[in-house]
Amino acid sequence: MTILLNNHGYDNESWRREISRELPELLVKVFGEPIDPKEVVYAMVWNHPAGDLNRYPNLKAIFSLGAGAEHFVADASLPDVPVILLADPAVARDMAAHALYWVLTFHRRYADYRSQQKDRIWHRKQIVPTREFRAGVLGLGRIGTEVASRIRDFGYAVSGWDRTARQIEGIACYSGADSLPEFLSRNDVVINALPLSPQTRHFLDGKIFSAMPPGSFFINISRGAVVHDESLLDVLDSGHLAGAALDAFAQEPLRAEHRFWSHPQVFVTPHMSGATFAASAATVIANNVRRLERGLDVFPLFDRADGY
Repeated sequence: MTILLNNHGYDNESWRREISRELPELLVKVFGEPIDPKEVVYAMVWNHPAGDLNRYPNLKAIFSLGAGAEHFVADASLPDVPVILLADPAVARDMAAHALYWVLTFHRRYADYRSQQKDRIWHRKQIVPTREFRAGVLGLGRIGTEVASRIRDFGYAVSGWDRTARQIEGIACYSGADSLPEFLSRNDVVINALPLSPQTRHFLDGKIFSAMPPGSFFINISRGAVVHDESLLDVLDSGHLAGAALDAFAQEPLRAEHRFWSHPQVFVTPHMSGATFAASAATVIANNVRRLERGLDVFPLFDRADGY
């Protein structure tokens, strides 16, 4: 029995080594190597060529090698087998740390101090106490819940919004479209952890950003296409939003001519908030393989209807 591996050409050998360590009874073949399609029982892929997975008649399941699901949404020909997304706790912790860094930066005015240093200015900025700085998380799935919990544990006033009702200790939870304006209006910084789906593409537009308080901040750790770029630039240009920390973009790498690079209130990082490491992710994937082999439920399953 064989595992088909394709991490879109990125570091396949590390993945092969770690998966082979976890599942030594299975042969791991990288996409493009000679392979008997009938021997393939699992596919572990990211951005795999659309339609190719139908070549393997004995395929039992498809595993994502990353946190997103948009590459599955783009393949209308996926075979009728379970598709399991990657839920690596290490990735969630890293993304929460990244979000917390920017909450601290915006609250404590660290970017201003960096600017002052260039001119040798000694001036302390006025800030509110930590418990009075309000952070909101859009999307309370696995990542969003981890982000909200970590920021709460640091002493910030945290709220969260999701399509469906959630309950998280110490976090004011909102749900449904009707509560979204109230959620947005109460926060000094909003962190986007919504998944990209047909329903959330360009969801964060001018109406959403305008509902945030004047002088507030925005952090994106999700997918770039959830944000309508021009709407975000408009509220930054007008001064309605005071700053944005962006880690994901609709087109990556971010085009050299894009205004995000040069905008004085935008902080760009190259989609590094939650890097996937083969060593930890392979353990998570292998545990799901073992559960499948024993006839047990696996998590999280890709929902083809919702697109994530």
